[in-house]
This record gives sequence, C-alpha cells and structure tokens, in this order.
Amino acid sequence: MGDPSVNVSLWTYFQQGGVAMYPLILCSILSMAICLDRIIVLYRAGNSDAGLDETLRAHLANNQIREAADRCGRSMSSLGRIARASLMANDPTAEHRQKVLERAVARESARLERRMSVLATIGSISPFVGLFGTVLGIMRAFRDIGIAGSAGGAVVATGVAEALITTAAGLFVAIIAVIAYNHLATWARGIVRDAELGVEELLSLVKSES
Repeated sequence: MGDPSVNVSLWTYFQQGGVAMYPLILCSILSMAICLDRIIVLYRAGNSDAGLDETLRAHLANNQIREAADRCGRSMSSLGRIARASLMANDPTAEHRQKVLERAVARESARLERRMSVLATIGSISPFVGLFGTVLGIMRAFRDIGIAGSAGGAVVATGVAEALITTAAGLFVAIIAVIAYNHLATWARGIVRDAELGVEELLSLVKSES
C-alpha cells in the first residue's frame, strides 16, 4: 500500500487544479490504454514467431508455396501476414507478387500504427488544455482580489495554485504522450521494414512463372 500522505497530496493537487484537470486525467488514462494496447500488438508482430523465417525458407526451397502460405496463416507476426499475402497472389509472376507485397506492407503499417494518431493529438492539445486551466486560475485570482479588495498572498493563492498545477499537468501529459508516440511509431516502422526485407528475400526463393 502507498503512503496515505502521498495519496492525499495528489488528490489535493487534483482538486486545486480546477476543471481543466478532468480532461487532462482523461487524456492521461487514454494515453496509457493506447500505449498498453500498442505494446502488446507490436511485441506480437515482431517477436511472436521466431522460427518462421527458417520454416518458410525450407518450404520455399522445395517450391512448397501452399505449405509456406499455410504456415504463415498460423503466425501472428508481421512477417507471416505480409508473406502470406505475397505467396497467395493470384498471379504468380514476380512483378505481381511485388505489387501485392507493397499493398500488404501498407496494410500492416496501418494495422500496427492504429490509434497512434490519438497519442499525437493528446501530445498536441494537452499543453493548451493546461493553458486553459492557467487562464482560469489567473481569472480566479483576479476575481478573488476584486472580492477581497486587496492583493495579498492569501487572497491570490488559490487562483495561482490552480494556474500552476494545470500548467504542470498539461505539460506532463503532453511530454509522456509525445515520447510514447515517437517510440511506438519508430518501433512499428522498424517491424514493418524488417518484415518487408525478410519477405523480399523469401520471394527470391520462389520460382517465378511467366
């Protein structure tokens, strides 16, 4: 169990942050959910079938294209998905297989990067949400000054605290979202690039038909 004083402090900060903290918390939760989902998908796409390449090479060396495609159908990796689409091409010529490969790569890229644009959006808008909270906090401070008729520290403390907390929260959420997006997008592109190169090498083993 955590330290109760820490929990109380975080809850106090959340309350002091005002209304802008609610969308920031929502953005934070959404970012974590998307990150977890993409990590699972990317890990499976890049590491779920370590022996697939060797198995496909053995099949294709014997021109067992159907067997190789069936083996790909049982794989959750990007290599298996892209290879299966290329091997199952209706037209078995090398030119047509290359076109099918390009389309399969595009589909796999879209699958791996699905919902990542939400992370980029959160990284872009979170500072502005924090800035909105900052403006509300400053407005609250001036309102309190008007009500109290003075500008003492105790009078403006609540409004200034709201402004600073929401600013910090907005920047924190944005930084985490941007880092996560850049890392996951780079990871996804690397998986697709390696899979594409692997499939091109495998297709070189397939005997082309004119």
